[in-house]
Amino acid sequence: MKKWKIYLPLLSLCSALVVTGGIWGILRSNVWNGQMELRHLEGDESALADFTMEGKITDYKDTWNFSIQDGKLEKTSFCMGTGTKFAYPVEQAGGIWKEGELEIWHCVGNLVPAEDSQVEIKDMVDLTVLDENTYFAGEAYQEDGTLQGTTITFDKGQVVFQLEMQARAEGGAKFRDWNYEIPTQLIYTPEKPISEVYVENGENFSETNISDKWGGNAPLLVWSKEREMLYGTMATNSYCSGSIGLYCFGPDPAEDYTSASGEDERIITEPFATLAEIPVSENRWVLGLEDVGEGLLLFIGEADSVTAELYSYEGELLDSKNIQTGEPVHEIEVQQTDWESGRGIYVKGSQNIEENAYFVHCFAGYWVEDGILSLVYLPEDGQGDVTRTAVGKDRVLTIRYKEGEWGGKAEAVHGNIWNGLELCVYDTAEDLAGRWIYRGELETDIDEDMLEFLATSKTEESNQSIQRQNLRGPGGWNRYLKVMDISGKGGERVWEEGSWYHY
Repeated sequence: MKKWKIYLPLLSLCSALVVTGGIWGILRSNVWNGQMELRHLEGDESALADFTMEGKITDYKDTWNFSIQDGKLEKTSFCMGTGTKFAYPVEQAGGIWKEGELEIWHCVGNLVPAEDSQVEIKDMVDLTVLDENTYFAGEAYQEDGTLQGTTITFDKGQVVFQLEMQARAEGGAKFRDWNYEIPTQLIYTPEKPISEVYVENGENFSETNISDKWGGNAPLLVWSKEREMLYGTMATNSYCSGSIGLYCFGPDPAEDYTSASGEDERIITEPFATLAEIPVSENRWVLGLEDVGEGLLLFIGEADSVTAELYSYEGELLDSKNIQTGEPVHEIEVQQTDWESGRGIYVKGSQNIEENAYFVHCFAGYWVEDGILSLVYLPEDGQGDVTRTAVGKDRVLTIRYKEGEWGGKAEAVHGNIWNGLELCVYDTAEDLAGRWIYRGELETDIDEDMLEFLATSKTEESNQSIQRQNLRGPGGWNRYLKVMDISGKGGERVWEEGSWYHY
């Protein structure tokens, strides 16, 4: 009997280990083992060593992080999760300010009647002037189900730059907020009059909806890590006239945190500084704004060209470059690459040919160093429209996703089906189009794993597209490959989309 008392704890421990091992075995058997291979196919493989790339392969539960550095592939870390994670972020994350963090909570271009605008005011709620999908909160309705308020219609709108930003430190014990409402010199005159419906219900509730949503997407914001300051302007279009400021919103270095109980609700009607006034018109519009480490890079679109203007943080125009595009550019996508000696910028521009249809036709690479803006890369047709492009002073790395070779075993529909990367390096020292010097491939076994997954599915599901199989939800299979960042020799990581992503 005493022997059993001695062995009983040991038996319990062994049982616990068996159960734990079994659970781990089940989990581990469902974890992808991360098969990756970097193959140097043609050219000088040492050319790849000028770039460092970070990426990951994940299915939202398990993630392999990897890097390509000095021309060599390395798995850097593995993280095994337990399921889909949900995040509820604020509109835009800011940057580090003093000992805390600054965040943007709200930013729009609000429209108010311009001085010479024709204004009509109705003491009623006219829902016919709003988009049919517009709705008001339940608290807006009276007990009888009606809405009470005012409808204002005007043909010209003056743009007011509204921005709310907050900084917190020590878990919220220290606090500071700024509420900007800056009247600008920008006038917006759309084809249809602008209508604003104001609804109120008692003293404690009011809500406003506007018919024209342009102002909600207009602000462009960038955070300077070096200066610990926020800069901004607005994207414009052919309906805009006048000028828009290139603003610094601070914070003022002399400012500091206050206690959370001492929140400042003042409305600030002037920016910390106006660096420049940018003239705009039907034929000249603002496309984008980037922080490039030693200044601000502003992109201007015209009928057949794009101009890049480099400003110092004090507002001095340091340099500019114009490229001919043949057709107008209405939107741009920017990718930045940091180097020890400067910053590379790659721009893809597109023309809006009809609603939700774009013609991508402008590709250009720039180099910023010591206040000088240089045009260093103008790729030929078919060479520029790739997934990612990292620009250096005389080297360019292009990355193109590869789709799996399904061999007729499944229907490949565009979606999360990329299983590799094609890497090419170009020398641009003597030719802006670039001279090819290296080609390689990063291969994974994502496509093989996908086919294995489909083979275990029900017969009727095996005939569905891979994209639909990918969208089965948290219980389904959704593994994908993603390039996170590319930097040059001696450079630091840059925000994935360049700096602050455009609203």
